[in-house]
Amino acid sequence: MVANSEQVNPQLAGVPETLLIPLWARAMEQSRRDPLIVDPASAKIVQALNYDFDRFRRKRVETENFCVRSRVMDDVVSQILTARPGTTVVEFGPGLDTRFQRLGHLATNWLEVDLPEVIALRDRFFTPHAARRTVACSMLDEHWLDVCGSLCSEQPPLLIAEGVFYFFSDTEIRELLGAIGHRFPNSSFVFDAVSPWYLKFSNLRHPLTTSRLQFSLGPGAAEIPDWHSNWQIQQYVGYGDSPWYDSVMHRFPWWKRAAVRLLPVARHAFMIVHAAAKNDSPETNE
Repeated sequence: MVANSEQVNPQLAGVPETLLIPLWARAMEQSRRDPLIVDPASAKIVQALNYDFDRFRRKRVETENFCVRSRVMDDVVSQILTARPGTTVVEFGPGLDTRFQRLGHLATNWLEVDLPEVIALRDRFFTPHAARRTVACSMLDEHWLDVCGSLCSEQPPLLIAEGVFYFFSDTEIRELLGAIGHRFPNSSFVFDAVSPWYLKFSNLRHPLTTSRLQFSLGPGAAEIPDWHSNWQIQQYVGYGDSPWYDSVMHRFPWWKRAAVRLLPVARHAFMIVHAAAKNDSPETNE
C-alpha cells in the first residue's frame, strides 16, 4: 500500500461513490477482536480520505452485511482457484478492496477492471505488482476483453463481481454474459445479487441518493440459464447456507437468524452465484 502524507479528496460521484460504503464497513470491522474480513489497509485508506464517512453511521448502514458478503465470496473464489491452478482472475469494480492481496497468490494473473476515476484513486493507495494489472473502463466496454485474452491463452478466466451488478440493468448484464460466453468459453463467473423484494428494501435503505440499485434475481438465479443456454449455475449460495455462513451468522441480529430458519424465502434475499459458460454458442433462449 502506498503511503499518503496528506488527505486525498476521492472526487467520486454517482455509482463510483458507492465503493466508499464497503470500504468504510471493512475499516470499522478492523477494530474488532475477531474481524469478519481482515483488511487493515481499509482503515488506513479511510483515514487518508477527505470524506464524510460518518454519514454511513448516521444512516445506520449495517457493516456486517458488507463484510460477510466479502468473506463468503472470498471463500467461494478461493475454493475455485484452489481447484484450478494457473487461472487468470478478472475482477470487476474492485473499488478500494484488497481481494488481490488476500487471494492473489492463488491466481497466475489478476486483472482489475473499473472506471477511470476509480482506477486513478486506486493507484494512489496500491503499489504495482507483477501479477496485477488494471484496466480503466466499464465492464461493458470491450477493451478489457482484449486485455484478458492476452493473459489467459491456456485456461479460461474466472470473473468476479462483488456489489457491482446491482447498478446495471438486466439487459446490460445479459449482454455482458453473452459477450463473455462467446469470447471465453468454459469461463466462470462469481457474483452476488438480491431478490426483487429485497432490492426494493435495499433502495429504501441506500445511504446515497445519487445512485439506485436495479439488478435482482429470483430463487436459484434461474434467469441466467434462461438468458443464455451456455451459462449454467455451478453453485448457488443462499443467505445463511451451510457451511459458508456457519462461522459468521452470529454477527447478524436475532431476527435475521430466525428468518433463515423459519422463512424459506429469506434464503433467496441475498445470493452468491457461481456460473459457468459451457460452450461458445452466442444463442440465447428467448
